[in-house]
Amino acid sequence: MNSIRTRLLIWLMVPLSAVAAIVSLETFFSAQKASRELNDRTLLAAMLTLSENIVASSGTVLAENTLKILTENLGDQFYYYVQGPRGAFVTGYSRYPSPEGGLHLETGIPIFYNGEYNGVPVRVTAMRQFLSGRRINGLTTIIAWQQTSTRDALTLRLFVQSLLRLVLVVLAAGGIVWFAVSRGLRPIDNLQNAIDNRSPYDLNPIRRAMPIELKGIVGSMNELFGRVARSKRNREQFIGNAAHQLRNPIAAIKVQAQAALAAGAQSEMDAGLQQIVTTSDETARMINIMLSSASAQVLSNEGMKPFNLAKVVSRCAEAAVKASLEKGQEFSLDMQFENLTYWGSEILLGEAIANLIDNAIRHNKEEANISVSLQIDNDDRFVEIAVTDDGQPMDEEALIALSQPFSTGDVNSSGSGLGLSLAKDVAKSHGGYIKVRPTTPAMGKTIAIRLPHISA
Repeated sequence: MNSIRTRLLIWLMVPLSAVAAIVSLETFFSAQKASRELNDRTLLAAMLTLSENIVASSGTVLAENTLKILTENLGDQFYYYVQGPRGAFVTGYSRYPSPEGGLHLETGIPIFYNGEYNGVPVRVTAMRQFLSGRRINGLTTIIAWQQTSTRDALTLRLFVQSLLRLVLVVLAAGGIVWFAVSRGLRPIDNLQNAIDNRSPYDLNPIRRAMPIELKGIVGSMNELFGRVARSKRNREQFIGNAAHQLRNPIAAIKVQAQAALAAGAQSEMDAGLQQIVTTSDETARMINIMLSSASAQVLSNEGMKPFNLAKVVSRCAEAAVKASLEKGQEFSLDMQFENLTYWGSEILLGEAIANLIDNAIRHNKEEANISVSLQIDNDDRFVEIAVTDDGQPMDEEALIALSQPFSTGDVNSSGSGLGLSLAKDVAKSHGGYIKVRPTTPAMGKTIAIRLPHISA
């Protein structure tokens, strides 16, 4: 049952065979009825011939030639019994097969029934009619019968012939179905060949002409190829950028370590070691963000659980307050809810929010105003975590550019360029997105993570 051809053949042949079986039964009963009606008409004709012969012979025994002709035409041994007007036996065999309940006849109307004569099944016809002759004059009862072997053989022959025709039709239908299915499924073989002939690195769309039934599958496969190709390009680009970005801090750590070893004074050595610690922290932070971004891209339902989103936002804001105040910035938190249960990855959303806040602190000058908020929009469709500042404005085009991995937009920035990229990947893995809007026409911006409002 793993073969489509076999499944189609079975689903077509089983009903067809069932119909053929029903037709066979109907054919058998029709053949039986036809042979019985033919036999009855022949038997009736023989009986009428018998009555004419009796009148002509004045009630004597049927001539041997006539009996022979009747027997040959009927195909089985022919028997007869003639009873005169006063119930006297006239001619024929001395006894006849009687029907159950006795023989009841109406003048001129023949009856037929099945009986048994000398232990052999027979078909009997009887009729009462008025005969007028020299020795017979009045109502005469004539009974004729014959064995049913010829009739049964005719029934069987008609049935076998019909059955053979049905079997041939079913077999021919099976052959036609198999041929048609094989031809109809040939595009699947062509599709398989197109896939088998591809190299592991060929992710181009399949452009072969396909029937309507396969266009959806081919379209889905091409879409999958496209996603895999984009994922492959992104991964290769990410790995290349990561290798380039990690090369610099590793080289810096080596240079700083060499300088610390070469330092003569303890203070110079301590300063060198402190630089190594700072560079190591930045490198570790960049690696953690890269790993979080990779985790967000492969996040599945198994990695999502209910958690208090409001608590996560508060925790991230509290962790950033010290850095903001040390830089002389004004920091505020606006929470529409103290408890907001959400279904997702608490760790990844927490890192995404923390990176948005860190970007606002890093890329804004002293005395800047920074605000973090959590709210649900008016139509109750999205939960929004927003970070607002009054510094350099940003539009959608700039947001798209800066949300690419390792894009800082500032050559003097000490950041890794992964904060917005992580926020975008985490929002996308939760079915949301990041959005920017200006605070005022000239200054400031709000960067928000917008997530579908899905309660746990």
